Amino acid sequence: MPSPHSVDDLEIVGYANVLSETMLPSVVPPVFRLKADPGRAFLPPYSFNAGFLCNATEVPASELDELRDAREITLFDGALPARREYELWVDQSFDWHYQSFDEARRELGRIASEAIKQATSALREGDLPRAERLAGVAISADDRRVDPFAIKAAVRRSRGNLLGERLMAELARRVAGEEPFRILVDGYCAALPQFVLVLPIPSQSRMHNMATIRPQEDRAA
Repeated sequence: MPSPHSVDDLEIVGYANVLSETMLPSVVPPVFRLKADPGRAFLPPYSFNAGFLCNATEVPASELDELRDAREITLFDGALPARREYELWVDQSFDWHYQSFDEARRELGRIASEAIKQATSALREGDLPRAERLAGVAISADDRRVDPFAIKAAVRRSRGNLLGERLMAELARRVAGEEPFRILVDGYCAALPQFVLVLPIPSQSRMHNMATIRPQEDRAA
């Protein structure tokens, strides 16, 4: 078993991911190296216990460039001291932040709240792609919120994608019960503008909750 290392003896040189825009914001696992021996680097999976990095995969620091070129990790230009009870995360502009757990949670929560607000507005305007994208931002920022899953479910229902709606219900199960979630989705569907109709079809029908969109000429009426 690998020897544990005190976080105080480590510095961060990057993170073990290569992110696309659709994955942001995102909490990322740091790539560490020893301050006293920069030739030793540590990759996930690992865990933390009482301020110690445990069970990390050790690699020679000389291999980090190869891993970066293989798009398995992202490296910083320099290094920053590791700190206990801190979180590394990347925002929507690909800028990274290293903050205490509480600070990171507050900032990500703020991003989630703003994204939910904007997604709701987009839904009411009938801009379904934007509503779904913003709901995804909210989920990336804080997946403990139920509203982004409900917004995505409403978008899928409006497109007749019942499997997609059920998937959102499954993903939201750990934060909301089935019936409260359905009621929330119904509410978001009711917020859709007039030219997007979600028809209440009996549940026994295979076409349950299938959505219809009026022809273009009707929208202008």
